[in-house]
Order: sequence, then C-alpha cells, then structure tokens
Amino acid sequence: MLEAKTQAEILRLFFSEHLPQRQIAKLLGVNRKSVTRVIDRRMVTGSREKQIRPASILAPYYGQIQQMLQQAPDRSSVNLLQQLRQAGYPGGITILREHVHTLRPPAPREAFFQLEFAKGEAAQVDWGEFGDVFRNGTKVHAFVMVLCYSRMLYLEFTQRETLPTLLRCYERALKFFGGRCREYWHDNMPTVVAERLGRLGRFTEAFWAYAGFHGFKPILCNLQAPHEKGRVEDGVKLVRYQFWPGRAFHDMQDMNQQACNWRDQFANRREHQATGKVPELMFEAERASLLPLRPEPYDTDELVSGKVSRFYRVRFDTNTYSVPWTLVGKTVTLRADDVSLRIFYGHKQVASHQRSYQKGQDLKNPAHEQGLKELKPGASRTGRMEAVCSIGPHARRYVELIQAGNRSLRTELQELLCLATVYGPAPLEETIGALLTTGIVGAGHLERALRLRQIAPKAPPPLQLQNQRLQFVPPTPNLDSYDSILLEARTEHDHQEEEP
Repeated sequence: MLEAKTQAEILRLFFSEHLPQRQIAKLLGVNRKSVTRVIDRRMVTGSREKQIRPASILAPYYGQIQQMLQQAPDRSSVNLLQQLRQAGYPGGITILREHVHTLRPPAPREAFFQLEFAKGEAAQVDWGEFGDVFRNGTKVHAFVMVLCYSRMLYLEFTQRETLPTLLRCYERALKFFGGRCREYWHDNMPTVVAERLGRLGRFTEAFWAYAGFHGFKPILCNLQAPHEKGRVEDGVKLVRYQFWPGRAFHDMQDMNQQACNWRDQFANRREHQATGKVPELMFEAERASLLPLRPEPYDTDELVSGKVSRFYRVRFDTNTYSVPWTLVGKTVTLRADDVSLRIFYGHKQVASHQRSYQKGQDLKNPAHEQGLKELKPGASRTGRMEAVCSIGPHARRYVELIQAGNRSLRTELQELLCLATVYGPAPLEETIGALLTTGIVGAGHLERALRLRQIAPKAPPPLQLQNQRLQFVPPTPNLDSYDSILLEARTEHDHQEEEP
C-alpha cells in the first residue's frame, strides 16, 4: 500500500499536470501498475490498521509445550493435551494442534522417479470398498484393473474379496482386454499375499498356480508406496467420485450393468488427466502387444466338501442349503461361483441353489422333501422297504436276499434310496439285475458299477510330435512276397505227405 502523500502526488501529476502514467511512475519511483490503480480509484486510501487479537488461552503454556517437545519430539497433540490438563489448561485440542504445527518443522517431501511402461508390459490391480449398499450386512467391493500404458480401465463390483472372487474378476478382465500383460502389480491384498515382512513378501500358492496358468509375473508393491500403483489408485478414485455419487441400484446385476455402461461410455473415452490422451484410442495401439490367452478357461469355482446333516442340509459360508433327504449322512462336494451353488455326490449333481450373500439364511427346495412325509408317520423300515421294492422286480429280489444275509437291512435300504436319487430308478434297477446274475450283492458294489456305467472311458489323444523329421510313416508291405512264402510252405507240406 502506497503512502497517502505519494497517492496524492500521483493524482496531482496526472489530473493537473497531465503527465503520462509511465513518466509519473519513473518520477516517483513506484510501479506503473500501482500508479494505474491509484488513478482508477481517483482517491487516496489509507492503510488498514492491524487488529489486535486477544492473547490465546494457550499462551501461558507455550514454555511447557516447548520443553515437552524438546524431550520427546514425536509427542502427539493428544499426549500434550493430557499433560497440559494436569497443569490446568482449560482449552481444546484445536488451538494446541495449530501451535504444535508451527513449532515442528514441515516433513520433507520425497522425490520419486516417474514410472514408464511399454505397450502390454504391465497392469495394476486393486480393490475399493463402497460399504453396505443394500443394507443386508454385506459390503460391496469394486475390482479395478488398469493397463499401465494406455490407462484402459476394467471395473466390476462384487460382494466378496476372496481369492476365488478375485480370480473370476481376473478372468473376465482378461477376456475384456482380449489378452494378457507380462506383469500384474498388486497392493498388499490378503487374498494373494501369504506373508509380508517389510519390503519382503510372498504370494500364496493358489495365486502362483493362477499366474503360472496364464504365464504372467505377479509384482507386489512396497508398503506405503502409493506412487508404485498410482494408475489403479487414480482408477479407484475415478469410480468413487465420478461414477458412485447420486446413483441408486436395485441389485448387484443392476449395479454392474450401470458400471459397465459408465466404463465404456465415459471412463475409457475421457481425456486422461495425466496423459492428455483418450485411453480407448491408446488401447488400439496397445492391443497388438498383449499376449494371447489360453483357449481353455481356468477353474475359479470354490470347492468345499461337507457332510449332509440329519435335516438334509449342508453349510456354505454362513448359510445352509437343502439336498435330497435320501443323502443324509453322505459327504458331498459343493461348487460355487458368483451366482449359484451346485452340490455333487461323486460326479453326479444332486442339487443346485442360487447363492446367497446374506448371513444366517436357510435356502430350501421343497422337492428335496418328496417322499419323506410318507415315511415319517409309519415305521421307517417298512416305508423304506416299500420305496425300494417299488423300483422293480430286481430290487424286490435284492431286498429278499439282503434279508436272508448278514448285512444291515437299514443301511442297505438307505444306500439304495440314495443311489436311486443320484442315478435314477431305471439305471439302478438295470444294474441290480446285472449284478444279481453274477451272484453279487451289496450297496458298495452297486455304486461302483453305476459310476463305471456313467463314466465312459476316454481314449488318449494321438501324440503330436513337434519335430516333423520324427514323423515316421511305415511303408506299405508287398503282399506278393507273403503269397510266394505260403505257396512254398504248402508245396513242401504236400511232398512230406506223399513220401510215406
């Protein structure tokens, strides 16, 4: 702010003496812009008087704070407040934090090398959490994969962050890009990291198996080093602040459909803030550098074995699912993907349900109770025997033989009902008849025979040699030589018979 005397002189020289602004500035030794501002105002303004602020209630404790910070520079403001309370400080923590901030030197800013990636060299992967959207106790997570060169983005929402869920997202992302990179960079994900100690880390064996299947190198980023995976970090922020606000979703399918439309219509067609280029256009140049995918898919289903309870239920996650009541006590295999749960006894599927992500649910199929109510009112043994005998004459003959033997009739009837449920009554009747002709009885033999009938033997594929020089085609034999040998043998035999 210029002095009042100088401002008055500027106004006099310009309006009375009619001197140009440049000459006035040179004559008075002030900036020409300041001269212009005074002339535009056409008046002299005084300097603003500084307001005197009242003394802070923290001022009497400045010395004590300084002494405590000298003893322990890493003290937090909360720790300082606890000590000052004992000394009688009545104020809050806000002014204390502001004062401590002026006493401590600012943290030095670290310099980083800018990471550069070639086409098809690497991609970065990360999760983002978006809370309990549907108010059912299950959080929603966003899987984001970004190609490091083109910034092409893949987005998908899930209700789990487990390894099978991650691998299914991987499979769909690789199919979306139409190829694979040579490296995939990950954060400290519990689903893929088995052990972490400082800069050292070890991936799980299951994730190594997946990486070996596709032939890429997994990279584990350092702890507290967000610059190493800045591309995918920016992708998660883009989803959180540009896609998520103001949206409503009916279910997970609707959420992923909206995410897919936003990804293809906006995210990959925008002008990227860091590169100034459109990711979709850059990806067209990167597509040819991606490695091809294997033709066969990777099995990403969750496999769990469990025993069927007496209430004909099996447990998966925190929920229970029904199976046919005839499988009570049997060990079954559960195979789950994102939307369904299939239950197998051996290699035969015996039940299927829509997968539930809620907790404590009981999913029941009424068809799995068919025949149970008819057995319960009467004697269980009689009801089971009638059910088995109704399969056919071979089954009735089998029951008669079991009654005359030493085997447990209850166990045999239960096993036969189980086999009828799994393989069907007609194949079971036919197999019983075939075994009875050989004189064999027993549920174990029946189950083995049924499995062998269901599984047709597969011939191994022909061996394909890579080296064409090793391909050997035997020459076609000349059958004329065999005719001459046979003729000579017959002539010699005739002569031997004539000699006696």
